[in-house]
Amino acid sequence: MKPKLKIFETFSQSLLPHEAQYLSKLSNFQDVGKLDIFNKLVHNALYPNQSQEFDEEIDKRKYHYIKSWVEKRLECIDVDKVGDWILNFKRKLYLDLVTSQEEREILDYIQNYKKISFNFGILYETMKEYRSYLMIRLRYEDHEVVKSFLEGYASVFHKFQEIKDKLYQATIDITQQYTSKHNDNVYWEKWLYKVFKTQDIDGSNRYKAFILLAFMYNSQNNTTKLKQIFDDIDVFFAQGQMYCRRLLYNYYSSRVLLHSKQNETEKAIYYGRLSIRQDNEDTLMYVNNLVSIYLRAHEFAEAKKLLDEYQSYFEVSHNFYRRITFMSYQIRVLSELHQYLTAENLGIYFLKKYGEEILQYRWHHFFTSYINVLLRQEKYAQIVQLERKYHLIEREIKRKSKADFIPNITWAIYLAKYMENSIEREDLVLYIEKSLEDLNISESNANVFKNVYNLLTKNLPELTRIFKSYVA
Repeated sequence: MKPKLKIFETFSQSLLPHEAQYLSKLSNFQDVGKLDIFNKLVHNALYPNQSQEFDEEIDKRKYHYIKSWVEKRLECIDVDKVGDWILNFKRKLYLDLVTSQEEREILDYIQNYKKISFNFGILYETMKEYRSYLMIRLRYEDHEVVKSFLEGYASVFHKFQEIKDKLYQATIDITQQYTSKHNDNVYWEKWLYKVFKTQDIDGSNRYKAFILLAFMYNSQNNTTKLKQIFDDIDVFFAQGQMYCRRLLYNYYSSRVLLHSKQNETEKAIYYGRLSIRQDNEDTLMYVNNLVSIYLRAHEFAEAKKLLDEYQSYFEVSHNFYRRITFMSYQIRVLSELHQYLTAENLGIYFLKKYGEEILQYRWHHFFTSYINVLLRQEKYAQIVQLERKYHLIEREIKRKSKADFIPNITWAIYLAKYMENSIEREDLVLYIEKSLEDLNISESNANVFKNVYNLLTKNLPELTRIFKSYVA
């Protein structure tokens, strides 16, 4: 990083691709230096692996100009910033703290209001409160401005409220159908897609429709339709619609899971790297998602680098589901890098300190990683002890109803018992053969099955004969 341009280069690295796409449609720089800076800024955001260096010879003031220009253009369309501004005005109304300058700004805003915005609902509700505030103070002129806005957009607000209420009913029906495993969502699907694609209504309802569609397609494992709505909203974001970084980061993280399901590792990693640029309470979850992709791609060194970089997030997190996931991946990565003793000691420490939380939140994820590192070291007695203490076979049987169920822990325990002379070879073979009969190897669990197969047959090569017809 060039010292002279340190601030601008840091800013450049924070720009997101959809922000760059939107900004590129607005630029009209005549100055050669400004144009060069802007073009490289956009290029680097869109193609981070083909980064172009900024020219130090260009006047530093032009860098400052471009940075300010970008920030102002994005702030104007940032739905979170606009929403926060409106809600802050409403809060001050209630507390009688609003200033004359703030009133002038909100009045100017509604007088120039032309296009239905993302935050239309909260704006309209706030203006209803403001109308009363003005009337009691006998401010008739300003009251007329607000009244005119409310009357002019009354039908729009009625439509907004109607869609909002209907979205709530759709949420109830879709979540109940998900719980009951029924997928009779045809009516809601068509209506939700229509709401999502309609550009002359408020963005808040449109985005809620998108979320429900994504939930529905995820629960149906319909990756084709899921990808379609992601591609649709991808275009909207690039046009500056429904924009804020919170929604963009959420979108990026969702695309990680989509491309992961489709075994599109390169795309999953690309979106995963974008998703972790943020710094909020969900960062650890996004890091975990990206680590899982690195593991699938056998990029173990990259996975370890990421885990090390975000260790502090793990240490301060109060979310045990995410903490256990993070620790499980640490054990798995160290094992893949042949640091078996370090991985085992981590497992021993974490299980001793957070045993109850592990059993409550992510026992299968943790014990899969921990038992695997014990298998690699052929520490069969310790695996058998874990079963005695935590009744892992009994716990795994309860997971059998899951569509992607693979009894990997039970297989490992049976193998360990056989190696410890606790059961006969026939018992081991019979259990594995019987469990394989009920197994459904699909696109979502094929990679897990292959990893389990490789580990078990490495410990006991004669198991290859039993598994061979199930391995592509």
